[in-house]
Amino acid sequence: MGESKVNRKTMEYPKLNPIEAYPVEHEGQRVICLRDPKSFSDKVLLVSKETVFIISLFDGRNSTQDIQNKCKEKFGESVPSDELDHLISQLDNALFLDSKKFRDFNNQIVENFNSSEVRASSHAGLSYPDEADELNKWFEKFFKEDHKKEPYSAPAGKLRGLISPHIDFTRGGHLYARAYRELDESCEADTYIIFGTSHYSEVDNPFILTRKNFETPLGISKTDDDVIDKIVNTCPWDLFEGELAHRTEHSIEFQVAFLQYVLRKKKEYKIVPILCNSFLNLVQEGKSPREDKRVSLFLESLGDIIRDMGDRVFIIAGVDMAHVGPKFGDKEAVNDLTLTRIKERDMNSLKYSEKLDAEGFYRSIEEEKDWRKVCGLSSIYATLSTIEAKKGKLLDYDQALEPDTGSVVSFASMGFYS
Repeated sequence: MGESKVNRKTMEYPKLNPIEAYPVEHEGQRVICLRDPKSFSDKVLLVSKETVFIISLFDGRNSTQDIQNKCKEKFGESVPSDELDHLISQLDNALFLDSKKFRDFNNQIVENFNSSEVRASSHAGLSYPDEADELNKWFEKFFKEDHKKEPYSAPAGKLRGLISPHIDFTRGGHLYARAYRELDESCEADTYIIFGTSHYSEVDNPFILTRKNFETPLGISKTDDDVIDKIVNTCPWDLFEGELAHRTEHSIEFQVAFLQYVLRKKKEYKIVPILCNSFLNLVQEGKSPREDKRVSLFLESLGDIIRDMGDRVFIIAGVDMAHVGPKFGDKEAVNDLTLTRIKERDMNSLKYSEKLDAEGFYRSIEEEKDWRKVCGLSSIYATLSTIEAKKGKLLDYDQALEPDTGSVVSFASMGFYS
């Protein structure tokens, strides 16, 4: 490679948007996959490790000349200007750069979302079928397979809530069915409060509400404005700050789709979608969520509302458990020993959930500084803190191993009964 003057038409100080980068096998080679975690862009780019170093310099402070100089220091030769221009153009076209193109696109997305009364399906046609008949067949298959695996037996007590996965249906459909089979058999609630993990929100609002009705190929589930009003009236801050995070977040959308399937022949119902932000800062500080005034007030207020509603309300937590391996920032690929350790730690945490011990559940993760990266921490804590139940029962547990990345996601189904 030889040095040349950087094309002046190129962005002189390129700045990368937050993107996911993880190793994958492609055509026999180890490459890095780049994607937009917020799904503003549907593009996926496969690049070499050397290219990852180059784009790591796209911080808005390094000029193209600085980038070339640092590449020369790193590799012993610079990146030709035309190759650098091409890389910048690729990233810009994929909407991976903080550029005019991205900002114009983003502004239109925000405007469209804010002006709509409906939160349109974000993952239909990607994670699951976009046709109602085909999606119904998927769900029917999951339920049939679950019934074959374990015939249904009526629980001792009234079902008050569920923990369900939010992993994609192709890997976790059997555990969704295991959870929602309980609901299909025994619940007649009018309002379903859904706690979903907020994976990509950039605000520090601990709980993010939306009044938008949720749409999937199976129809539209309306939100319960009365319940939302009651929550808003008890919390003196903007509970809708960061609402845009609902637009592409799958953790609630997947629950709504299953809920629509289960309740399709039953009476009308409404939902209360609540995205729960990360408790990572609290974990790092060794503090309980109860020490955060907003978390404490929100959960106490919602708990009062739930008690007043009695049998008319039901709680669903759309969560996964551990996320371990290179895809999630770990250096080492998982092995059998790692998988066993993860299961042991997950089961320890889930035992606290069965006891409805929110603090015990939280401390089981805080004490290891969230080594497992349990993305359902805040949602499960919120569920355990507000649900009117006496006991929980673990229904099933599984781990989804990704051989290409050497990574694993674990997930569980649980019922809560009075």
